[in-house]
Amino acid sequence: MASTATTRVVTPSRAHRPAKKRGVASWRPLPPLAFLVVLLVAWEYVPRAFGIPSFVFPPLSEVLQALLDPAATRSFLYNTQVTLIEAFSGLAIGTVLGLVLGVVLVEVDILHRMIYPYIVAIQSIPKVAIAPLFVIWFGFGLTSKIVVVALLAFFPVLLGTMSGIRSVSAEHIALFKVHRATRGQIRRKLLLPSALPSIFTGFEMAVVFSTLGAIVGEFVGAQAGLGVLILQAQYRMNTGAVFACLLILCAVGITLNVIVRLVRRRILYWVPGEKSLKV
Repeated sequence: MASTATTRVVTPSRAHRPAKKRGVASWRPLPPLAFLVVLLVAWEYVPRAFGIPSFVFPPLSEVLQALLDPAATRSFLYNTQVTLIEAFSGLAIGTVLGLVLGVVLVEVDILHRMIYPYIVAIQSIPKVAIAPLFVIWFGFGLTSKIVVVALLAFFPVLLGTMSGIRSVSAEHIALFKVHRATRGQIRRKLLLPSALPSIFTGFEMAVVFSTLGAIVGEFVGAQAGLGVLILQAQYRMNTGAVFACLLILCAVGITLNVIVRLVRRRILYWVPGEKSLKV
C-alpha cells in the first residue's frame, strides 16, 4: 500500500512538468511582441498628440508611406543590396584575418609582443577619422567601405580567438602530446573546438559592427548604399525617408543576429547552456 501511495503522488507531478515547460515556452514570445505593439502605437499617436512637426519626428504612418512608396521601393532595395554586399564582404575578410592572426599570435609569443600593441593602437583610432583616407586610397566604390568593415570586424574575432585558445587547460594539451598528437592535430581537434564559444561571441559583435562600418564608410564617400540615401534624405529634410532607412537597418541587424544565434546553437550543441540560449 505504501508503494502504491507513493506512485500516485510522484507520477502526477512528473506528468505535469513537461506541460509546464511547454506553457512557459509558448508564452515567451508574448512580452516582446506586446512591447513592440505598444511602441508602434506610441510612435503613431504621441507625435500627433504633442504636435511634433513631421520633419522633426514623423509618425509611423508617414515612415511606412515613405518606405512602401512604389517610386522609392526600387531605390531602397538596390541601396540595401549595396550595403549588404559591403557588410558581408568586409565581415568575411575581417573574420578570416582575425581567426588566422589570433591563432598565430597565441602560438608565437614573440609576434604577439611585437604586433599586438600596434593592432590595439590602430583599433583605438575611430574609423570615422580614417575612413576619408580609405576613400582617397581606394576610391568611392565598394573597396573603401569593405576595408572599413573588415577593420571593425577583425578585432572582436581576434580577441575571441585568442581568449578562447588561452582558456584551454595545459592538462588537455599535455594529454594530446602524450598520445603523440602533432601541432596541427592539437590545433584542429583541441584548441579551435574549445575556442569556438569565444570565437562566436566575437563574431556576433563583428556582425553588428559590419553594418555600422558600411554606413560609416558611405557617410564619408560613396556612390550608393543606405548611408547615401540617409544623407540625401537629410539634405531634403525628408525625415520619413531617414527613419525608413533606419527601419531597414534594424530589420537587417535583427535578422543577422538571429541567424548567428541559430548557427551557434546548432554548432555548439555540446557546450552546456547553448541549447537553452534564447534567440
